Amino acid sequence: MGSQPTEALLPNGSQNERRLRLLIETGILLASERSLDGIVQVALDAGLHLCNANVGAFFYNNIDDERKSFHLYKLAGIDSSSLTAPPEFNFTSVSNDGFLGERIVRSPDITRDPSYSGRLPFADLCTVPIPIRSYLSVPVRSRAGKSLGCLVYAHPQADVFTSDSEDLVATIASQAAVAIDNLRLADSLTHEISHVDSARALQRETADRLRQALDAAQLGTWTWDRSTDLLDLDERAADLFHAEAHMPITRSALRKRVVAIEDQALTTESLQQFLEAGGIYSAEYRVESSDGIQTWVSASGNANFAPNGTDIIGMVGTVQDITVRKTQENALRQSEKLAATGRLAATIAHEINNPLEAVTNLIYLSRTDPDVPAPVQRLLETADSELARVAQIAQQTLGFYRDTTRPVEIKLNDLLHGVVDLFERKMVSRKISCTLDLESDLCIHGLQGEIRQVFSNLIVNAIDAFTFAPALKPGTIHIRGRHLRGRIDSVSIVIWDQGSGIPTSARQRIFSPFFTTKLSVGTGLGLWVTRGFVEKHGGTIGFRTRTADPSGTLFRVVLPVHMPFADRTLSGTESRLPV
Repeated sequence: MGSQPTEALLPNGSQNERRLRLLIETGILLASERSLDGIVQVALDAGLHLCNANVGAFFYNNIDDERKSFHLYKLAGIDSSSLTAPPEFNFTSVSNDGFLGERIVRSPDITRDPSYSGRLPFADLCTVPIPIRSYLSVPVRSRAGKSLGCLVYAHPQADVFTSDSEDLVATIASQAAVAIDNLRLADSLTHEISHVDSARALQRETADRLRQALDAAQLGTWTWDRSTDLLDLDERAADLFHAEAHMPITRSALRKRVVAIEDQALTTESLQQFLEAGGIYSAEYRVESSDGIQTWVSASGNANFAPNGTDIIGMVGTVQDITVRKTQENALRQSEKLAATGRLAATIAHEINNPLEAVTNLIYLSRTDPDVPAPVQRLLETADSELARVAQIAQQTLGFYRDTTRPVEIKLNDLLHGVVDLFERKMVSRKISCTLDLESDLCIHGLQGEIRQVFSNLIVNAIDAFTFAPALKPGTIHIRGRHLRGRIDSVSIVIWDQGSGIPTSARQRIFSPFFTTKLSVGTGLGLWVTRGFVEKHGGTIGFRTRTADPSGTLFRVVLPVHMPFADRTLSGTESRLPV
């Protein structure tokens, strides 16, 4: 609450000089006050001295359309100990004019005023009635003309308030109204600033949450301006498109630079459909880095419309790396194809067995017939040998598809000899020899069909290493098997070829699905499946390779004698792809 200017503090002088000084001091105090209580008290006390009243009050205007209520806010000249509970102001025709801000009311003797017909304004304030005759009420109005309240003064004698008193109190009321307006404006600005700060804090929090969500989903964001064809990419989107973040680049230039040639027409078609039909833009395509590595991305966006609400002027959207998803989809399709092929091969092998048995019996009968000439006997022996080979191939084919659901003992010596025999003709036709250096009794526990497929894949790759060499050359494939004794007993199988070796650029990716160096011949699944089966059996696989003379590649497979979790039933053995 501000200090109260009193006449005792003013220097001696004429009454007008004292009043002028009081007005100036009151204006300064009102300008410095920062609370409604202080403003009202300073104005009320100054008015009390300027009009020589013995009691004053400020009533706060609380008017609405349905209920008119004027609440006592401040008092001056009355001992607070004599006050009763502050009542609502008596609404009379006299006070009505003052409170509604229509005019100033000054009465020399309100008890004889014909316009007054009610209780006196201060009648209910004290336990002992206050005698009132002279009455003065001055409305306090804002710059906009709105009534803020009313200064009311009274005196027990008649004819105390003069026109000068009225003017002085009106000046105080104007100063108080300005101070209250300024206070309200400051409060409004403070509230607005607080509201803006809260909105900014909420905006930052929302932006942070959005960024966290984008980071969690590994989404990049971008915007596109249709009129200029310019793209703006954030850091993650720029990384996916091999560009610089927030550096202007046209969509056409970026498409030509990074989008795979096979997919460029698709992206153009997707954009054209979006611009014609609206809705949500969506496209999946491959982008290619400068070193030739391709990744799949999925881009989606929503339209920005012109003020007319119909024309699309741009887009805002997100982009995500979906390479893993595409790889899994392709792996699933290949797995289904492999499973279907396996079932077909098993069916064919099973059906071949029946006529094979009949033909074998017929050849046996012919060979045992004494009337068959010797040259024919030799031909029948060759035919019998070839039929035995066909029968072995049929059994091998069934073995690849049909597997047990629990680990069994696998004699690797027999299994490796059988796999080599299976590909013997292929090696002979390409002038490739094969040596086996196996310790006796190489046995493990596992799924026989999967282990057979592991070594079949490695031997086929060794054969192809000669086929796809720059110049076909004869050579040898060495297979060596050893026991490994230690904390976990294991078996080591090494398959070493003298082929062309694995190029340096391919060595980091040979175990990746759908990666192949065999051009149109390979599927890119062999080594991926092989590593999955080896790791499924608790083993490891590694390689060493050399492309300079003497070239070649060595694969080493280490398998534990006992398969982990061998006591558990295995399921899904028809699938040749690891999960």
